[in-house]
Formats: sequence, C-alpha cells, structure tokens
Amino acid sequence: MRPDHRKEAEEILQAVLNHTPEDRGSFVSPACAGDPAPISDVDTLLSQHETSENVQQLHQPETDLNSCNDLGAEEHVDPLIGRRLGAYRIEREVARGGMGTVYEALRVDNEFTKRVAIKVVKRGMDTDFVLRRFRKERQILAALNHANIASLLDGGTTDD
Repeated sequence: MRPDHRKEAEEILQAVLNHTPEDRGSFVSPACAGDPAPISDVDTLLSQHETSENVQQLHQPETDLNSCNDLGAEEHVDPLIGRRLGAYRIEREVARGGMGTVYEALRVDNEFTKRVAIKVVKRGMDTDFVLRRFRKERQILAALNHANIASLLDGGTTDD
C-alpha cells in the first residue's frame, strides 16, 4: 500500500465499517469512486480488520449467565490482567468495544491508592487513522470538566 493512499484508505475504511459485515463489500467501490488503487488498499485494510475481529471472537469466552453449564469450563485469561502499565496494575476487564478494551487498574507504586480505568487500543486497530482518532478523543476528554464525565488522568503508549 502506497503511503499517499494509506490515509485515504483508512478514512474510507472507517465509513465502510459503519455498515454490517455482510454489506461492507458493496460500499467499498462507490466510496473509492471506482478507482482501483484505493479499492485494493481498502480491501486489504478491511480484510485485516475482519481477521482481527474473527481472532477476537475466537478468544472471547461464551458464557450464559442464566446457566450453570459453564462452571467447569476453562476461562479465557487476558494477558494484560496482572500486567503493570506505568504506576498501575491491570486488575480486570471492564468492557470491550470496537476500538479496544477498558480495564480497571490499581495504582501500585505506593505513592497513594487510586483505582482508575485504562483504555487500550486493540491490536489490528493501531493504524495511523485510529491512533489519531484515539489521541483526539483523549484531548477532548482532557479538556472536559464535569461531575458526570470521567476525568483524564494520563495518556500514553505501551512498548508493544
């Protein structure tokens, strides 16, 4: 993929992802105005995204909260649980969405006690477009100050 097409392809991909997986393919060509270069690039990114979604679904445990049949089943263990990010240790997963996962974490540097939420972008979604969007979201949140909106304490990147 040529670098000059990457940004355009990522923007088109985001528009295509607003449609159901079954309908996405029919929106690529019109979004690219029939130009074969971006079509190929968007198809590549779409394939990577769908592969990432499929891998994620394979690793999510299927649990029926109304059933006791899963009591002996092996539970999926997230590799970030127990890992330290900066001054915080990841305690548990809170929520999972299209861009990533939100974890509950505890400050463990012995300076003071604090529980926080940490949002981590999932692998495969770490394209330039998504990272720019994530940074913009982070900046907007940092500028907000309201009792019913979470406060941004910090932001950054991990080595991986």
